[in-house]
Amino acid sequence: MTLRKSILLLLGLGMIAFLVACSSSRHTTPPPTIVITATGGTPQSAQVGTAFAAALQATVTSNGAPASGVSVTFTAPAAEPNGTFATGGATDTETTDSTGVATTSQAFTAGTTAGTYNVTASTTGAATSANFALTNTSGAAAALAVSSGNNQSATVSTAFGTPLAAQVTDSDGNPVASAGISVTFTANTGATGATAGFSGGTNTDTELTDANGVATTTQALTANATSGGFTVTASSAALTSVDFSLTNSAAVATLGDGNYAFTLAGLDTDDFSLFYVSGVFTVSGGAITGGEQDYVDFNNYSNNEVGGQDLINPTGSSITTTADGNLQIVLTTCSGSTCTSTDSIVGVSGVETINAALRPTNPNQAAISEFDGSGTATGELRLQDPTAAASTPSLGYAFQVSGFDVNQFIVNIGGVLNVDGAGTISGSGSIFDANDNGSGTTFQAETLQASTGTVSAPDAFGRVVFSITPTDSTNFPQISWVGYIADSKRIYLVETADNYVGTTGGIALSQGASTGLFSSASVSGGTLGAVMTGFDAAGALHTVGEVTFGATSVTGFIDFNDLSSVEPASPDPVTAPSYTVDSTGRVTISGLTDGVATTINLQLYLGGNGNGVAITLDANDNLGATFGGQVAGPFSDANFTGQYAMVAFGWDGSEVGEFGAVGTVTATGAGDTFSGFADVNAFNSGGLTTTSTSNALVTGSYTLSANSGILTPSFITGLDVDTSFANTDAFNFYQFDSSGDTVVIETDLNQLTLGLFQQ
Repeated sequence: MTLRKSILLLLGLGMIAFLVACSSSRHTTPPPTIVITATGGTPQSAQVGTAFAAALQATVTSNGAPASGVSVTFTAPAAEPNGTFATGGATDTETTDSTGVATTSQAFTAGTTAGTYNVTASTTGAATSANFALTNTSGAAAALAVSSGNNQSATVSTAFGTPLAAQVTDSDGNPVASAGISVTFTANTGATGATAGFSGGTNTDTELTDANGVATTTQALTANATSGGFTVTASSAALTSVDFSLTNSAAVATLGDGNYAFTLAGLDTDDFSLFYVSGVFTVSGGAITGGEQDYVDFNNYSNNEVGGQDLINPTGSSITTTADGNLQIVLTTCSGSTCTSTDSIVGVSGVETINAALRPTNPNQAAISEFDGSGTATGELRLQDPTAAASTPSLGYAFQVSGFDVNQFIVNIGGVLNVDGAGTISGSGSIFDANDNGSGTTFQAETLQASTGTVSAPDAFGRVVFSITPTDSTNFPQISWVGYIADSKRIYLVETADNYVGTTGGIALSQGASTGLFSSASVSGGTLGAVMTGFDAAGALHTVGEVTFGATSVTGFIDFNDLSSVEPASPDPVTAPSYTVDSTGRVTISGLTDGVATTINLQLYLGGNGNGVAITLDANDNLGATFGGQVAGPFSDANFTGQYAMVAFGWDGSEVGEFGAVGTVTATGAGDTFSGFADVNAFNSGGLTTTSTSNALVTGSYTLSANSGILTPSFITGLDVDTSFANTDAFNFYQFDSSGDTVVIETDLNQLTLGLFQQ
């Protein structure tokens, strides 16, 4: 072979080798596809600190076929929640069997923290790991913990804003997830007497835990009337209880500068007779700087003074805020114009103590109650309108007074006084009715002697004197009432020195531009509320009702209570076949009946602002209106919501004596409960003395009835003085307006109670 051929041969062989090599590189077998999946032990759960029941299994395949002899590592997370394998570590390495399955041989135990997490399984060559979804569940209930609502405060007599929540935990602090564990929240009394009450009427609220182990109070918790700190304890079975620290903050209640007119009616301890007091005091910079008032009771007629007038001495008079958020007004009265000594007849040795609950939406007005040993009485207070107080009364006034006649028989007088001259009452357009000792209609439509009536000009405190001489001078000789002008709508009346020698007090309501222009159109299609107190043969009597005027007839509802009998139905539908309306604003409803009880003859007297007063002209009862007016809806149980000033009064179950209460309550609206507190002054059963109780817990519930504006069945706990406030008494609630202002009347025979809730 020549050299040239040899070279060519070598080149050829090299090229072949190169091609062969290239051909071999293109056809190399690819690596297998390794896949690992979780095929056993997922998902599952175990209680903290215990082993999971099922071993973890991972299946490894290579190109879809089981891969045996492959190493698989199971790894728990480092962060909690997690668990550990039997060796105490976070990993367990196993080898797949002939089916490609690797199974943990070490027990896997849940850690101490409840929660869900993943254990991973991984093997060489697998692109992703396999995940096992595991959950550590909480252990058995072992402890309680405060969840929310701690360290909050509320103004006295108002609800706390945040519900209390307690969480049940296991021994490791995990929330016990099983719902339905009972937890009781108990409000305790602090060192100062501060505490709170739940809307259910007690100091406890029992709730069940939810899926997160949390029990939350559903009843509103309302601070009592005492400021200070206290605790609410959450307890459950044998678990260690926990405390919530709460604070009742003192209310900043005050009266602004100005003159304040007030009126009170009640029963005194001096001679166990009815008494009336009205007056005006001046407030400047939070202090009482002066004033005057008139007082009358049966044995101290006209206070044994000319006109019965007393000055109010700034020395010894004061305004303070009580622990329950009420105002306490102390008035020291002077027996003479020089104020050299106090008038010992009034109050306790000349000092009257009055507690007041300011109306939440109108702090210039308040419900008030006597709060000393001189007697029990309730009434109202309001900022005096200086323009009205400086003007001599004019035009018509619907008026009503109650009390005793000269023989100490019960008398109610209602009517219209027309001041038709400059400080004079001619008699034209004036008329009155009287029920004297059950006289029925005997003294119906009484008139005045012509041109004998007078009205004095007001003094510096808006004090005037009405004096009239009835035509029937035998039964009604000359009568005089002091009037304290509150505003352009109302004047507070107290009888003063006159020939009638009665012990009466009440109110006069201005008719203004409506004077002499009333007709059936003034009431037709409307509803009037009447809230009346008095006496019948059984003793003290309360009546609440509402009457709706049709074109010619009357329908409505009524409730009465005299501790001997109550309405057969509650509320009881009533009807009257007809009514008349005089041009004076005097409305006569004859034959008002429920078809069962005795017929009622009702006289209403219309004011010029949708308000009015009333009396009954019956032989078997003697009633006068203490407050009343136009009823205007719409109504629902949700209207009665928010905070209300409350005043309540009546007679205890044995009718030993009267009681009065004043305070603040908060209603939940659609929750149909309310709670709050009251200062209560009540006659003792043993004699002519009173007992004063501060911060009495008052709770209640109510349900809207089918009758518009009436809430029934309704219940109140905390006003029954016979049982130290323990009884839950039945009531009917009559709403008088859409803001929820409400009159309540007790409908059982436990006690005789009327109440007024006003915003």
